[in-house]
Amino acid sequence: MTSEECTIEVHVRRTGESILVKVIPMVTTFGDIIKIICQKMNEPEPSHFYITMNYAEEMEDHFVCQQQFMNQRFQMIMRTKWLLEFIAEQQMGRQYVKLPSVPVVTNYEIPQRAPTTDVSIRPSTISQHNHSKLENADEQKKVILGDVVQSAIRRIPRQDVQKYLHDALDKSFDILLMGSPRVGKSTLINAILKKSIAKTSAGKNACTSVMTYYEYEESYTSSTDDKSTITSKCSIKIWDAPGIENWTQLDIAKYLQSLVKDEAKNPICLIYCASPGSYSDIERIKTIIEQCKQLNVFIALVVTNMYASDESGYILDTFKTLLTDHSIQTRNIDDVYYYGIVGLCAAVNSVEYVSHGVTMKPAGIDELMIGIMNSLSEEKLLQWCFALMDNGPFWIRAQSRIWKTFNSMKRWFGY
Repeated sequence: MTSEECTIEVHVRRTGESILVKVIPMVTTFGDIIKIICQKMNEPEPSHFYITMNYAEEMEDHFVCQQQFMNQRFQMIMRTKWLLEFIAEQQMGRQYVKLPSVPVVTNYEIPQRAPTTDVSIRPSTISQHNHSKLENADEQKKVILGDVVQSAIRRIPRQDVQKYLHDALDKSFDILLMGSPRVGKSTLINAILKKSIAKTSAGKNACTSVMTYYEYEESYTSSTDDKSTITSKCSIKIWDAPGIENWTQLDIAKYLQSLVKDEAKNPICLIYCASPGSYSDIERIKTIIEQCKQLNVFIALVVTNMYASDESGYILDTFKTLLTDHSIQTRNIDDVYYYGIVGLCAAVNSVEYVSHGVTMKPAGIDELMIGIMNSLSEEKLLQWCFALMDNGPFWIRAQSRIWKTFNSMKRWFGY
């Protein structure tokens, strides 16, 4: 008996549109569905995409569409490798544009605070600030969308994109991790990378001259016009700072300078973690932020284990205050607070949290990862994306927001 023809709806993440596709249960494969959608979109490369069901389960190309799938939700998503190439293309596009310098005038005044010594983060350290808005954005946009952009932007040849990617990825790069022991640093980095890279510390360590890092390798392969392949290999190091709770401000400055100024090291960003109930010396955090700013290293201040106590809100507010000393808050998206090129702060829970019989799911990880992605530029952005390459569930959940970000960037730059 031949199955009757049915219709399913597939949401295309790249364009945001929903496309109706006629299928025959137990006959039509998901590979067939991808080809049909690509034909409708004039997309020449079906192999660049895959389909998920209900934003979770990947439907492999050879799987057949079954009758019980008819009422499910399907999404067609670009594979991470090709998304990385898209991001590279956008970054190259930005390099062709010479943005006019438009001064930004603000009337922001930083309140004076009494010096804070070695204390745990408490509500008394919090100050509320009213942030000035960037008033010249509209004027800047008018200039950007003028003849300068129209004459400067061009379609980038694929071989140039590939060279740009290989140049960015054919090297080692580093992620710096700091925070007191047992605040969830290892759990956070494992949730971000979807790799068991960092091992949980069993106890406190004294400050030593030994630098601890965890390393893994990745490779990126592309095809050339003559069908040969090029492979770039790199190592990604996760640097941890043992015994930071015993360090002086001078220790911190020397440690960061030794990492950043070493030509063999290439830090993408620094992630500083604090959690409710942990000891966090504000003066040390100030030093870390100041050093990162001086060394041009983007810093993410992260409240871990945010469900553990109401104190997480106080810690987050303290992070906001400390970052405000260096930049106004430029935006707040999905509870990630951005402070320009200096840094951001956010609260997360990396694993399920159970309390009094109530289970709360992990939260804030995707938003943090996208926040860092939104804040980096050029090759550091590509390296961050590359470090996240194996976190398949993240790319499934987050691609719609990533496409939104880069489509907005395309409209801004006029191409």
